[in-house]
Amino acid sequence: MMFTVSPPAPDSPRSLGRYVIAGPIAVGGMASVHFGRLEGPSGFKRPVAIKRMLAAPSDTEARTMLLDEARLASRIQHTNVVQTLDVIEEGPELFIVLEYVHGESFEQLQQRARAKGEPCPPRIVGAILAGALHGLHAAHEVKGDDGQLLDLVHRDFSPHNVLVGADGVSRVLDFGVARARGRMQGTRDGQLKGKLAYLSPEQVHGEASRQSDVFAAGIVLWEALTGARLFDAPSEAEVLSKVLLCRVPSLDDALAPWQPIVDRALQRDPSERFSTALEMATALEQAGVASNAEVASWVGSLAREAIEGRGHSLEALQQWVVAPTTATTPVVVAPVTKKRSPLLFLVPAALVVAGAVALLATQQPPPAPAAIVAPPPVVTPPPAPRAPEPEAPAVMTPAPKPATKPPPSVRPAADACNPPFIIGANGVKQFKVECLK
Repeated sequence: MMFTVSPPAPDSPRSLGRYVIAGPIAVGGMASVHFGRLEGPSGFKRPVAIKRMLAAPSDTEARTMLLDEARLASRIQHTNVVQTLDVIEEGPELFIVLEYVHGESFEQLQQRARAKGEPCPPRIVGAILAGALHGLHAAHEVKGDDGQLLDLVHRDFSPHNVLVGADGVSRVLDFGVARARGRMQGTRDGQLKGKLAYLSPEQVHGEASRQSDVFAAGIVLWEALTGARLFDAPSEAEVLSKVLLCRVPSLDDALAPWQPIVDRALQRDPSERFSTALEMATALEQAGVASNAEVASWVGSLAREAIEGRGHSLEALQQWVVAPTTATTPVVVAPVTKKRSPLLFLVPAALVVAGAVALLATQQPPPAPAAIVAPPPVVTPPPAPRAPEPEAPAVMTPAPKPATKPPPSVRPAADACNPPFIIGANGVKQFKVECLK
């Protein structure tokens, strides 16, 4: 996908779940990439890039392609690949959250160098391409859930899809037309994927492999070293014809150390090219490439103003996120700190008075009827003298016979029960009760 850089849109940022999305960084044919920020707890914030589908929500093919891209790219974990962080569906709209790279595309850097009349330093070019090839190799080696290679092929490797950060690290992005095993969206017969000027001869015939990406990297290398287009023509048919003929002019003598690498990468027969992107990256590094610090310095000399402008846009986005919170703070605090109701003072005073009254009440002597609810007699002092009252029935009525009985455990003497009866005056025997036990 080809992106053209544009200034941030004047529209206010809007919330997108736990993200905030703002104006566009770049716009392409199928999607636009926007400034964004991830919001987390405790004031956590992280700048991100948010890719937004431009096609109508009813375009199921475009939607499926974007979901495919997110699913494949999220599997590639490498320093030289722009990381895919999240997928968001909000109503009919679809968004992909990407790692934000503070830098510039390799295409834009070359345009700026040409505008200044400066060639791209070969060691800088070698470093940028070597890093991108390491990222491509990581993509080629990605595996599915079954542990088998997905046979992923980028199919659209070009200077537009290589971001060079202000840190001097190059990263590959945009796997929108990548071919891989298990993709939901396939390529229709006769449909070419990728930019025509960076296709390999076999892609014109509908075939693609990891060597196809190596061929595209060879085109990028040749163009960056020479400052010219390799397969350039007025019409698409003529471009495809040049791709199929695969006639590559030789480099200048000053670029002789790079000629063997270009020659091998741009072989018409895929089997004669570098077998892997990693092999080509190693060849570039052996030829001598610049350090990340040197690349960063070169990027700054060409695009410092543009990169700093994006930094200001991110700062403005941060202020927009924080502003609503700080603006509403006085509204919440002011009524409490400046205007207190008198009732707030009366209520505590009333509570204090009520507590004091309750305390004094507990210290007063008990009223006269308190004797009715006095504790048990063993601990209650004698009541105060009163007027004579009738004696309690419990005191006047003793127990009937148990008072004259001996204790149950004591039996009478043997002589007292011999005989155990007495003869009454009328001659009737009466047994002694105590002798019946």
